[in-house]
Amino acid sequence: MKLDQKYFIPFMAIVAVFTMIFIVLTSFNFKHQQQVRFKEHTLGYDSLLTKAHPFIIKDDSLKLGDLSGNPILLVFWSSWSDKSAKLLDEIELISDNNSDLKVVAALVKDATDSAEEAILKHDYLYIDGTILFNTVRAPGIPSYLLLDENGALISTHVGYQKGVVNELF
Repeated sequence: MKLDQKYFIPFMAIVAVFTMIFIVLTSFNFKHQQQVRFKEHTLGYDSLLTKAHPFIIKDDSLKLGDLSGNPILLVFWSSWSDKSAKLLDEIELISDNNSDLKVVAALVKDATDSAEEAILKHDYLYIDGTILFNTVRAPGIPSYLLLDENGALISTHVGYQKGVVNELF
């Protein structure tokens, strides 16, 4: 079947609109599915509170369960990510107003990462988070999860959007 030339441009416009709608809808669905899978993997990781995670600067390690009695904000970040830096700055304002909140900054590093500047800037518990990041299958940097005083998962979030972390508190 041959398309008449006068209908070609309207036909292509209709195809373009449907393609754009399809891309937008699948993108929103993909982002939602990332959030769901991240939460499921975190809930399924039964060693979240008991496994020891090495500190970055110290020779010691941290078990998240040792922080029970306090809400815990576990942030996966990287020194090369500008959005990670913005998130850490925003969290500092929250932690200043919530003295019970324990912020654990889990550095997801590559071979060239240097985090000294960020570590000196914020007063958080800094752990090597690369293995944990991969274990809970966090889909991106930055990502964070909020645990209640008993270590139960309250919320997960992927990416940085200004002010979103404030909504948790």
